[in-house]
Amino acid sequence: MTEITANYDETWKEAIGDYFQSFLTFFYPEIYQHIDWNKPPISLDKELEQITASAETEKRYADKLFQVWLLDEQQIWILIHVEVQSQYDQEFSQRMFIYNYRAFDLYHKPVISLAILGDESKSWRPNSYQYGLGDSEVKIKFSIVKLLDYQWEDLAQSHNLFAIVVMAHLKTKATTSNLTEREQWKWNLTRLLYEKGYNRKEIADLYKVIDLMMALPEALQFSFEEKLTQYQEERKMPLLTNIEKRALARGKEIGAKETSQQSIFDLLEIRFGTLPESLIQSLKQIDDMIVLKQLHLQTISVNSLEEFQQLIDSNLTNEN
Repeated sequence: MTEITANYDETWKEAIGDYFQSFLTFFYPEIYQHIDWNKPPISLDKELEQITASAETEKRYADKLFQVWLLDEQQIWILIHVEVQSQYDQEFSQRMFIYNYRAFDLYHKPVISLAILGDESKSWRPNSYQYGLGDSEVKIKFSIVKLLDYQWEDLAQSHNLFAIVVMAHLKTKATTSNLTEREQWKWNLTRLLYEKGYNRKEIADLYKVIDLMMALPEALQFSFEEKLTQYQEERKMPLLTNIEKRALARGKEIGAKETSQQSIFDLLEIRFGTLPESLIQSLKQIDDMIVLKQLHLQTISVNSLEEFQQLIDSNLTNEN
């Protein structure tokens, strides 16, 4: 049976990136009230890449970095770390410390570190890291939120978007070994989007979070989509228009094509070294996945880049 992997990382990052203000309102209201929201926060993805560039730990978490202005006009950075693994991690506190001081060292900005703990251990609550000798000591304290602490009834009554994200996270974790139950909870939460009175964009955004996070095998996903289609027809309020559906499908096709092309580039570089730009650009013109699959197999048998270029040219001629 194909393993079904829940997508926590991408869903949390997108939700935080799209609804940062709602994120702080829900999880860190004491920080939210100090921020001047008349000045839009700035997402610092490139800076975050520099900060985390040399991290050698397995990727089991999502990170976001924002620049904000406080009411006293001070500028600070907020580094958000979402930990989604299900077991104790002795390196977690150290990693929080390292990312914090890297941010300060590289950019000389005050950095506030926040952590969302989405694991399944009620007792694991790291909130500091320190080392020292004698009177010398270095220490960092960071604020944590434990998703297990939330009561389901409170989440169900909340109108904050992140109540839905937390509900999806908790039920995805709880149904790892029971995907039939996950399908039912996925349906319940999707239906709840309409009942809470969110606007159309919020419903669509939250649906994407639920759909990606609460991954299902094909048969159960089909069952879920049938119920959703019927529900939307009854309410005369489609979650996604046909245009949006086609755009999503096209996005998946583009992603598959780019992955296939990159795999070909990688194999050719292993065999022949640096690739000429002309070869790269000509391969990018091929959209047919069957042709790309054939070319992928031929990377093993060709004797030179010139020979492979001829194969590309031949296929481009046939396409035209």
